[in-house]
Amino acid sequence: MNLPFILDVIIGLFFVYLILSLLASEIQELITTLLQWRAKHLRDSIENLIAGGAESAEQKKVKALVQSIYDDPLIRDLNQEARGLWAKGFRKITQWIFPSNRKGAFGFNQSSGPSYIASDTFSTALLERLGISTFVDKLIDVRLDEFIKRIIGEISISDSTITPADPSNLVGIWEIAETVGIDLTTSRSFRNLVEDFYNVQQDYRKGCTTVLFSVDRLAEALDRFIVSYPDPRSEDICYFCDRVTAFKLNLFGTNNERAILSGGLQPTLADVVALADKGSTVYKQVADRYTAAKTRALAINERVTYQTEALLQERSGLEVESMAEHQPTEEERNICREEAIRTLDEEEYQIYQDYQVYERVEKALDHLPSSVQQSLAVLARRAQNRVQSTQNAVEHFREEIALWFDDSMSRASGVYKRNAKGVAIIVGISIAMFTNSDTFHIFNRIASDESLRKVITDRASQIAPAQDSRPDAVRQDLERLKEDTEGVLADIALPISWNPSNLSRQLGCPYAPSTTDLQPGADKIYSLLTRDQWNDLYKACLGITSVPENTSVPLQVVQMIGAKPLGFFRMVSGWLISGVAISMGAPFWFDLLGKVVNVRNTGGKPKDANNP
Repeated sequence: MNLPFILDVIIGLFFVYLILSLLASEIQELITTLLQWRAKHLRDSIENLIAGGAESAEQKKVKALVQSIYDDPLIRDLNQEARGLWAKGFRKITQWIFPSNRKGAFGFNQSSGPSYIASDTFSTALLERLGISTFVDKLIDVRLDEFIKRIIGEISISDSTITPADPSNLVGIWEIAETVGIDLTTSRSFRNLVEDFYNVQQDYRKGCTTVLFSVDRLAEALDRFIVSYPDPRSEDICYFCDRVTAFKLNLFGTNNERAILSGGLQPTLADVVALADKGSTVYKQVADRYTAAKTRALAINERVTYQTEALLQERSGLEVESMAEHQPTEEERNICREEAIRTLDEEEYQIYQDYQVYERVEKALDHLPSSVQQSLAVLARRAQNRVQSTQNAVEHFREEIALWFDDSMSRASGVYKRNAKGVAIIVGISIAMFTNSDTFHIFNRIASDESLRKVITDRASQIAPAQDSRPDAVRQDLERLKEDTEGVLADIALPISWNPSNLSRQLGCPYAPSTTDLQPGADKIYSLLTRDQWNDLYKACLGITSVPENTSVPLQVVQMIGAKPLGFFRMVSGWLISGVAISMGAPFWFDLLGKVVNVRNTGGKPKDANNP
């Protein structure tokens, strides 16, 4: 037994494993696709992440939040739904066969989901679903309004005068003016200041400016008020302007950073997390503002609903009594609702949209698991240590959530790989049993049959990757081999399948193959024993000349095992070894086959002609 012989046998064995691994990978991929294992594992991992890694008593809330996340446009756009008649038909069949694939599995109206979600996409979707981003903007708006009131107070404006809403409780410039004896009610400069502040606030609400730029504009407006105040020669007015200047410096500081901090205009991470807690003071700041506009918002919503129904009736051309029979589609209703919303003026539209968002967020927070609140609080504390200024606190919080998601998905990936490996072993053993791929028998056949060994070795040399092949080239070669698997099986009679010749060798029965056994195709992977072949094999194993009457096949199998226990044990062991080998995957055997073929083709160093 020399080295080339050993290498040829190893190449033959690896080649058989490679072919069977290709078959196994196709079967496993089909199962994975039908059952949506990757997508479901990702969804379950997200549920586990939100539940805190343990069985939670709030499972319904956890599932509802995950459903809501999957309904976020960022996540929904990642999902590739079936397209075309055949694809949709196949999807319908799988939904009927597998109830877990039906609508509602991923989101409230989706039957499939993405198998991968980027961490930044998840963090953004989570904050959006919880309404954190929206509430942060509203919190800044509320605090900006309160900050402005610290300067000009609550006021009542008429055509000719501006008066404090509560004369007994003057603040800011009103308090200074009262002390000095300056009348602001008819002051044109003060009216301009109020209008400037109002414009700043409206621009921020429309999203035209940032909070930093808004604060700068407030400071500039206050400077203009001081400079433009009439009759600076008056001692009282000069004193008033000096007091207002000192007030402005105390409130804004030298670079306006003090206004940001003292006014809470850039919420801290603690504020951000508190927005997810309906019992917190921060949340109540925002909720009170929405509640104050609730009466008007409900009236606007009622008007929009009425106009929507009127438009639906007008488009359908039906009477009110007939509308109940002809139910409009959701798309038709949405079109009419959008048309009704367009009739609102700018202020009404803002109130309507704000309250719609508030109701959605409030509903989401009602179903927010306590584990999420606790996790967000921990993440906020971690992110706070890395925040250098108030400007990037929320962004750091988003990044911290993304890291939290990445860490969890790394662990989930390990779990998925272990589960996939277990499935691969089951599939591999099943294929080994179905095709009767017994490693011991395959090894013996290749070692004893020189012609078979040569055919397999030559074929393996043709398909084996080159030693310096790039990974993408190897992948392409493997894909081509996968497509040509049927051709390989047609060209080479692999030492597998349930034919009498193989079984007799495996069990150690003195079986003489008949003419039928030697016909082309009798030893293919899909060939099965005929009744006559089985009877001949049964008689050979038991050493009898005829098959007893009324002997069922299961009983015959038991008798054959009893007669040849060692052969049967060796065959089952060979199946198990083959199954584990098949589960290693086609890329593993393709790469290993290439290395062995390269070693075989290298050969020894050629002899020098001058020194034989």
